[in-house]
Amino acid sequence: MLKKAKILPSCDLLHTLLDKRIEHPERTKELDAKIKKSFEQVRTIFILDMSGFSKTVQRYGIIHYLAMIQRMRRITRPIVEKNNGVVIKFEADNCFAIFSNPEKALNASLEIHHDLEVANLMTDDMSDVHVSIGIGHGSILLFCDDLYGNEMNLASKLGEDVAERGEILLTSAARKLIKNKKYKFEKLPITMSGVSMQAHRLSTRTT
Repeated sequence: MLKKAKILPSCDLLHTLLDKRIEHPERTKELDAKIKKSFEQVRTIFILDMSGFSKTVQRYGIIHYLAMIQRMRRITRPIVEKNNGVVIKFEADNCFAIFSNPEKALNASLEIHHDLEVANLMTDDMSDVHVSIGIGHGSILLFCDDLYGNEMNLASKLGEDVAERGEILLTSAARKLIKNKKYKFEKLPITMSGVSMQAHRLSTRTT
């Protein structure tokens, strides 16, 4: 199981190395190598985004939406940890987490959708929580309570900007590592910020 305290190096070290990089451009190659050695990891990135922020806030107010965010967090964190993942941070109505492989992230995503649906049966429609999820896999710089990298950016775009309510979208790098044939995917060509890519939408799960 991934342990947050063990996988997240101190921000102080990163800031020190970046300051040195700024002050000593002639040492860029050396310092970049140190940064990668200290902070680079290969992980599956999981980005969750709640749906309906603007509409809900306009209709029912920010406090009502904050309560919905809290419900999402109370359901999401235990499921992430149950699937051996680590929540890096909750930011507004988003959850940023990492897993050792895409299948664990996918399992967690399905459990989150299921448990939210069950929880929504006990609330009125205006309090129902719905989410979209993006999953990527690759090298990231991971430290303190943040993470950076190309697959991180792609997963974020998929989860926050592309996925519709209730959808789970994967990057091609993440999709390639899903070996269980019970999962079925649909290819989804998309263009983001002028860059074309192939995303993969989870369509069905056979029993």
